[in-house]
Amino acid sequence: MKSSPASAASLPRVRVIEEEQFVFWRNLWKLTQYLIRDRVALLGVLIVLTVVFAAVAAPLVAPYDPTKQNIAKRLTPPAWAVKGEAGYWLGTDQLGRDVLSRIIYGGRVSLTVGLSVVAIAGSFGILLGLVSGYFGGRTDDALMRLTDIQTAFPGLLLALTIITMIGPSVRNIIIVLSINGWMVYARITRGIMLSLRETPFIEAARAIGCCDRRIIFRHALPNLLSPLLTIGTLELARIILAEASLSFLGLGVQPPAASWGLMIADGHQYITRGWWLVTFPGLAIAITVFGVNLVASWLRTYSDPTQRYRQIRTVE
Repeated sequence: MKSSPASAASLPRVRVIEEEQFVFWRNLWKLTQYLIRDRVALLGVLIVLTVVFAAVAAPLVAPYDPTKQNIAKRLTPPAWAVKGEAGYWLGTDQLGRDVLSRIIYGGRVSLTVGLSVVAIAGSFGILLGLVSGYFGGRTDDALMRLTDIQTAFPGLLLALTIITMIGPSVRNIIIVLSINGWMVYARITRGIMLSLRETPFIEAARAIGCCDRRIIFRHALPNLLSPLLTIGTLELARIILAEASLSFLGLGVQPPAASWGLMIADGHQYITRGWWLVTFPGLAIAITVFGVNLVASWLRTYSDPTQRYRQIRTVE
């Protein structure tokens, strides 16, 4: 039985898809092997995955409702401490709310703000950097002067001013931190683009008649993904700290919602009677930022072939 022309024409496309899938899984396996060799990076990945899992599955993981109050259990020490009660592994706060449950839900807020800001600020900054670096000239001067003006304003002061005007909320925090965080993406993208636009493959794309948009997004942008991924990971750690700072000052997440910075702000008045109210949210912030920084350092090493080769030789 002869195959139809349509089915015969589809065979090469099926083979291409199968080859792409094979290459993807092979690269993923190599990435996993390299990660297993680097135990420090593996620790960072495990920390990040644990925080992400706890945030996503918070209703299933958290033992109690984070907003439920029980005055009879107020300032109960952790279960493993003196006078602690079983079930309250990290104790309760001044209103009898479970500290562990509030930390788990607070991680959801921190990751939501961090990932949203990185996506919004990163997209805007990368776009400006690509346009500025590719076209150069007056376009580059205008966009870079705009970046310089934005950078001249103190970041925290600008955030405090805007949030005071529009009111504190998770949405407003995302907006303010996005306005205050796109410049680093624009500067780094522009610097790399200035060198890329003179490379032979960009000149070849121009010679065959590719439009500017195709050259920028199809040929140049893929070569920027490795450094930009590292920058985005580092910015995620900075945004988590910024959100905690704003919540601590009362300009972030508002009660009764849970946030690590808000928990520290509420608990610092009771630190002499309930040390756990400040200690455990602070540890959550420190461990999460530590894990994210380890992942960023690993991504920077993995994206650089020279550093990756040295790292593999050191581990072996």
